[in-house]
Amino acid sequence: MARETGVIMNKKILYGFVAGALFLPLSACANGDNAEQSNHTNQSSQKTNNDTTNDKKDPQKGDQTQSNHNKNKKDTKTASTSKDGIVVVSNPKSHLVLVNKTHKLPDGYTPPDLTIPDVPFPYDGTYEKMHLRKVAADALENLFRAAQKDGIILYAQSGYRSYERQVTIFNNNVKTQGEKKASAVSAHPGTSEHQTGLAMDISSSDVGYQLIQDFGDTEEGRWVKDHCADYGFIIRYPKGKESITGYEYEPWHLRYVGKKAASYIQTHHITLEEYIAKQKG
Repeated sequence: MARETGVIMNKKILYGFVAGALFLPLSACANGDNAEQSNHTNQSSQKTNNDTTNDKKDPQKGDQTQSNHNKNKKDTKTASTSKDGIVVVSNPKSHLVLVNKTHKLPDGYTPPDLTIPDVPFPYDGTYEKMHLRKVAADALENLFRAAQKDGIILYAQSGYRSYERQVTIFNNNVKTQGEKKASAVSAHPGTSEHQTGLAMDISSSDVGYQLIQDFGDTEEGRWVKDHCADYGFIIRYPKGKESITGYEYEPWHLRYVGKKAASYIQTHHITLEEYIAKQKG
């Protein structure tokens, strides 16, 4: 696939959860993309192992996050608070930005340098959700290339999701299911990692290209878990950490944080929330 690029149109961060507060785990990616999958023509059976070999960039390209790590660390220190009590992050462009149920992006935020990574997708056409920020797109290409060398064929399913699209999806869910149910099945606008341009949901043919927990038990899912940190990614919502992330286990949801942070998070079996807390401490 030819590479397409283009832009798509003081208070400390309050990390941690209030003592005794209960978080209902839900799927961070359950706000429209699984339903949208069925609307795309599945061309995966026609794809070959050459899908990820067309990228001519150097696979050994350096990770820019190392040089920016101190800046990212500093950027996580300040934020404002919205009317509903959710922290509005002041560092939305940081590779370490924390976005979850208690931390949101500024309303209408659009990440810079969005681009479509040169990796396989299990559908035809061009969609908003195919995009990532360039640093994450480059890293994903390297990850997919390494996987292919090991005989592992991965597919990118859903990346960037605009604030406007989140509003549409959430409001539609409120209209059809009520606000309580909508809050349980879809992220409130501004609280989805997909809006950062640093997250990509991936899958494989073994699970029919679906975003389901069974992916973690496949050969592809196990390979990703073992190797994603080498390319700056983490499994953002790991098993057994639901009370910290606020979301159920999602082996398909990759989040780019840079190699240094990813390596530490993977080695110490912690979450992004815990990593940021350690950096602040």
